[in-house]
Amino acid sequence: MIRHLPMGLMWNMPIPVACSLAVASDGLAVTCGQCPLDGDGQVLAPGDAAAQAGVVAAMGQGVLAHLPDPHHPALLVVYHDCTDPQDVLTPLAKAFPQTTLAPVRLPHFYYPGMRIEVDLYAITTPPRTTVETRGPARLTRIDGGPLALLHLTAPDMPSALPLLTCIDPALVLSAQWFAADPPPSHIPDPAARVILPDGSVSAILTLAATPVTATTTQGGAILRRAGRFAWTSATGTAPDLAQSAHQAMDALDLSGLTILKATTHYAGGPRPQDLHANLAVRHARFPMPGPASTGVPVAGLATATLAIDMLAIVDSPAE
Repeated sequence: MIRHLPMGLMWNMPIPVACSLAVASDGLAVTCGQCPLDGDGQVLAPGDAAAQAGVVAAMGQGVLAHLPDPHHPALLVVYHDCTDPQDVLTPLAKAFPQTTLAPVRLPHFYYPGMRIEVDLYAITTPPRTTVETRGPARLTRIDGGPLALLHLTAPDMPSALPLLTCIDPALVLSAQWFAADPPPSHIPDPAARVILPDGSVSAILTLAATPVTATTTQGGAILRRAGRFAWTSATGTAPDLAQSAHQAMDALDLSGLTILKATTHYAGGPRPQDLHANLAVRHARFPMPGPASTGVPVAGLATATLAIDMLAIVDSPAE
């Protein structure tokens, strides 16, 4: 059964949204981007990254407490705009001491004074974490859930290559790449990569337990399936972000899928309207209660102005 926690349970956006605070199914729970906002969508502790990290940590713990079944935090994807990531990682590590933290630096956020947004992935069994290193590159793997969660970091793509040989490409379901250069051809690439200004490499991957079937939709979107899970990814290239969101959503084929998590990276400024313009288009396509959703501005994307990816459950006749 797919369970949704409603938006507004602990905080809210300042505009109406068709998304959930968290969605849980098949032993996996994912949250929307947890933001340091109050019930009216106003930024809490404006400009104070450490204080906002504490607020978001409490929100994440609140989500876990409200899930219908016990879940263990496995991975936090930490979007931030700090020169020193420890400003936000230290409070989060204190709140989630056994949880892998995956920081992603952004040029800015969409609301003035906002410094952090966090995606939480949790599983119903205690996570088993292993770490491999090759020189400066590091690959963290979290097992125990229905999908293995991987976090890769390296100063550049050549440094990452030795660790990529440890990944079976036939099992790669989802791939979020933050890198100027594409991964090697044997590793599945998403529809678009986020370009990090410092040239470093980071990736968030999921591995299925069985080989993945990969297809392309009529609109050109990537669609990968394995068992009960699916992942799809598409881009928009229009300069106008609302039009770009239309392009990406039109390319997707969501028939037979229930979306758990939708993530959008867009090339936008530090303005609420850049988020709201594309968010309205995306959320208009979701039936209520909607998926967990994250949308953040980035410095740039390879070959796109906006990229959407979605983790989904393949609907069964019983549902």
